[in-house]
Amino acid sequence: MKVKKINKISMVVLAVLFVFSFTLPSSVLAATTPSLGAAGTFGILSSTFTHALGATSIVGDLGYTTISGAGTYTVSSGTDYGSGAPYSTAGTDEATALSALNVQACTFTFATGPINLSTDTTHGPAGVYTPGVYCTGSSSAASIGTAGIILNGTGTYIFRINGAFTSVDNSNVTLVGGATSCDVFWTPTAATTLGANTTFIGTIIDDSGITIGNTTAITGRALAFGGTVTTDTDTITSTCSAPATSPSSSPQGGGGGQLFPAPLISVLKVPTPLALPSGPGSVTYNYTVSNPGTIPLTAVTLVDNKCPIINFVSGDINNNAQLDTNETWHYSCTAPLSQTTTNSVTATGKGDGMTATDVASATVIVGTPGLPNTGIVPPLIHIVKVPNLFTVPYNGAVTYTYTVTNPGAVPLMNVTVADDKCGPVVMRSGDINNNNMLDTSEAWIYTCQTNLIATTTNTAVAQGTSNNLNAVDDAIATVVVSVPGLPKTGYPPEENSTPLNIIILASILTLATASVVVFLKRRT
Repeated sequence: MKVKKINKISMVVLAVLFVFSFTLPSSVLAATTPSLGAAGTFGILSSTFTHALGATSIVGDLGYTTISGAGTYTVSSGTDYGSGAPYSTAGTDEATALSALNVQACTFTFATGPINLSTDTTHGPAGVYTPGVYCTGSSSAASIGTAGIILNGTGTYIFRINGAFTSVDNSNVTLVGGATSCDVFWTPTAATTLGANTTFIGTIIDDSGITIGNTTAITGRALAFGGTVTTDTDTITSTCSAPATSPSSSPQGGGGGQLFPAPLISVLKVPTPLALPSGPGSVTYNYTVSNPGTIPLTAVTLVDNKCPIINFVSGDINNNAQLDTNETWHYSCTAPLSQTTTNSVTATGKGDGMTATDVASATVIVGTPGLPNTGIVPPLIHIVKVPNLFTVPYNGAVTYTYTVTNPGAVPLMNVTVADDKCGPVVMRSGDINNNNMLDTSEAWIYTCQTNLIATTTNTAVAQGTSNNLNAVDDAIATVVVSVPGLPKTGYPPEENSTPLNIIILASILTLATASVVVFLKRRT
């Protein structure tokens, strides 16, 4: 009889644990970054390293058993180990890391068939990805198109591709919202090919082979211990970019603390000219930076991935080195282009201990000397996103207003706006002549309303087409939410504190064990 009663108690305890295991926060299932072990210091790890043409620069270690090619290479901040130690250990650690990546559950699985990560909208806004594990279907290749992709938010990004992986020429991977190259992984099962003039982020693990196009920059690693890595005039930097650190005092409130509005920044980028039909030439990029928020911005910076020297022109009216809400700052950068080029500029600014970020992209078409002038002009689009409130109470309502304009030279068709954390986005006004085309003289207004239960950073993406080309722009905004919590103790939470779900589960196990012990003592 005692055994039966104990078994009943055990069944009850197991049932409670079973229920709680499905009701605990889902963060326990979030993607995690594995250790790369000895492979982590290698910019290139391969069986065969082929430096086909040009001069390759490797910031980190280099490992291989066979080397060939007519080009040259340099290794800085690292060692050319060849097949010497720790080459074999790095290969073992690469395989271990790949296994750790492959066992993680898919956050989102694309439909079977080739996937263009730049234009897919089944996972969310086109070209914008938040942390998670993204899997393609069986024998389904993936690619990055000319619009590139944006990785938005702190966390791990795993792209598990069941087939080949390619990026087209002039494509980009851009980090915003605290994303870091340390936490981005690509694991194709077939060959990887990165196009020329590409800016790529993350660690590629692909023993089927990795080919890197001319003048491509990788912040990450090309790991193919069992295959071939082929380079041209490229730069591979194994040291990863870390996210900005947060202030020790949280702006989220918690227990009714003081709230601080998050900063906001907007950048518009317009190349002059938009096309070089007669062939290579110089282009001047003009950047307009504004502050649609409520607080001044300090430490304003602009970085263009393919135009290195950006000059401040004008705009700081009171010369206080702060981008005030009534100011518009102007910058410019001139660069020679030898081929059609899409590049991105990232603007950042700080306010109240937080960082605001915005990214703008533009394409310049370069023709071929001797061929007829095609007259193709690439389109441009610009979006500014402003919440009606920058701080709200728990479950407070926020209305986002999106202003979409056309800074280019040709009207835009098929204009869409999507927000990764608010829907539906509704058009309110702006099509003055009702021709369903965003003309250069128009500003289209959209809105979206939602309720927030936690401090939220979300991204809106505007898209339009013209001359069979796609224009894309995004806008990022943060709304700070006062989250109900325990009374303030004067001590900030530890950064690596134990997750709430683990605490709850441990407490349940402790109580359940204590109950069984008490029952046994009473029966004896």
